[in-house]
Amino acid sequence: MKSTVFLSIVAAITAVTAQIQDSPFHWSDNQNVISPYATSGKMEAIGRTGVAAMHATLLNEKTILIIDKAEWNEAQFDSGQSAFSVQYDLDTNTYRPLPLETNTFCSAGGFLSNGSFISTGGGEKRGRNWKAEPGWQSIRHFTPCTDSSCLWEEYKTGKMTENRWYPTVEQLPEGDLFIIGGSIKGAAVNRNEINVPSYEFWPPRPEGEVNFKFLNETMPYNLYPFVFTLPDGNLFIFANKKSIIYDYNNQKIVKELPKIPGNPRSYPLTGGAIMLPLDPKNNYNVEILICGGSERMKNNAAADDTCGRINLGDEDPQWKMETFVHKRLMPDGLIMADGNLLWINGCQRGWAGYNGRNHDPTFDPLIYTPTAPAGKRWTQNLANTDIARMYHSVALTLPDGRIWIAGSNNVDPPDVNAEYPTEFRVEYFSPPYLFKTKTRPLISHVPRVVTYGESFDILLNLDGLATSKEDAQKIRVGLLRSGFSTHSMHMSQRYVFLEHEVSEDLQTLKVTAPPTAPIYPPGAGILYVLYDGVPSLGTEIFVEHQVSDLLI
Repeated sequence: MKSTVFLSIVAAITAVTAQIQDSPFHWSDNQNVISPYATSGKMEAIGRTGVAAMHATLLNEKTILIIDKAEWNEAQFDSGQSAFSVQYDLDTNTYRPLPLETNTFCSAGGFLSNGSFISTGGGEKRGRNWKAEPGWQSIRHFTPCTDSSCLWEEYKTGKMTENRWYPTVEQLPEGDLFIIGGSIKGAAVNRNEINVPSYEFWPPRPEGEVNFKFLNETMPYNLYPFVFTLPDGNLFIFANKKSIIYDYNNQKIVKELPKIPGNPRSYPLTGGAIMLPLDPKNNYNVEILICGGSERMKNNAAADDTCGRINLGDEDPQWKMETFVHKRLMPDGLIMADGNLLWINGCQRGWAGYNGRNHDPTFDPLIYTPTAPAGKRWTQNLANTDIARMYHSVALTLPDGRIWIAGSNNVDPPDVNAEYPTEFRVEYFSPPYLFKTKTRPLISHVPRVVTYGESFDILLNLDGLATSKEDAQKIRVGLLRSGFSTHSMHMSQRYVFLEHEVSEDLQTLKVTAPPTAPIYPPGAGILYVLYDGVPSLGTEIFVEHQVSDLLI
């Protein structure tokens, strides 16, 4: 009887959902304002990943691509071989195993302007029931889809010039990828004899591999360097404690920045980094925030409880230090739908790596408000978790405004019974902004693809929110790229506020796409309309140099 009632409820919900999706607006059920959630948010465990989520990226509004290394996983093929990549369906919280031929251990990734995802690098040959060829130099293509038609493409796609384990990938204004650093094989920490102090591009550029002595100067803490494309077309590059502004087209350092005070912040003393949202109101001025890490490579080492923030628009940029509230190693720093930052995952002792190196998981999320005065930027006492998310954890901001959280695997081989087990459970964190009001802004008629500087109209419904023309001041439009998540990295993550005009009746927005590619490199993003900090359901949109650049 209970199962019959349950199935009836599911059928009713499905029918309502279908009606909602058929309406001209992206809509979700009205939410009652539940006082505790309005201040704390809500954490829920729903679904399983099938593979240990070492890497993850949002493919579109409906699916996430998850990548592990070649090892035992819950997800199996009919042959009995373990999968180490899956396509995760956000509507059903189910996964589809994806065959892979090369080992993706500690790899990197990003999207080309044509919409294809590229996975770079990886690890050693593997055997047994998780066979894989060496992936050190691999380039893998994946063209996103929402059904079961998309598969990995390997071998025929070519390879990099060097082995790269723990490289970083950043999407560039030209539409290609910048691939930097790594080591020629796996190691607890980088060493001179295995260091790869160079960068290259994909697709390959005529200059090929370019030597980069910055990665010699930052030894041994320079794996997975932090890289951000800047609005002037240069790159911010950080490793260890050093950072520079670099002109990759002319192969020269534009500016050397001061060292961040305190401990190194790069693997295996892993911190996290975010480029704060870019805003036309301040001419897209750039600030970088780096938080957390560890004091040394010891299992009982204290995690770092500081953040450094640097304003690249200052005449003499300097790091300004502030608290991270808690000691936290291996944090995940995300930009949420409203442009504020969420810090989650990590632990309080140790260093990054397998088998007993990290301890005392941090269960409490933190929200950081970049525009608040110093000393008043942190929001605490949020809904927490009881799942340890340490080494090899991931997180992504979703189109619906929630945060998708998965992974944690600090044992090798995987062990679901370890003190900190290989973790397959998925969690969703719903930030407080999802419970702030009874309804959310509704948007429709968002174009699929726009070009730089193009203006376009979208329909807006603020029923139950706005009551007068003065309320138009509370409307903002944001464009988020959630990036590629792995090892506390969120490669190519960025958020840009968009210029817009509001119609007299508050029912139409004329939105202007990012003006240039350095402000928002070409490719996909999720567009949100915010009303007083409450986001609409996001809609995927592509920003391109020309419409024909998009091939999916």
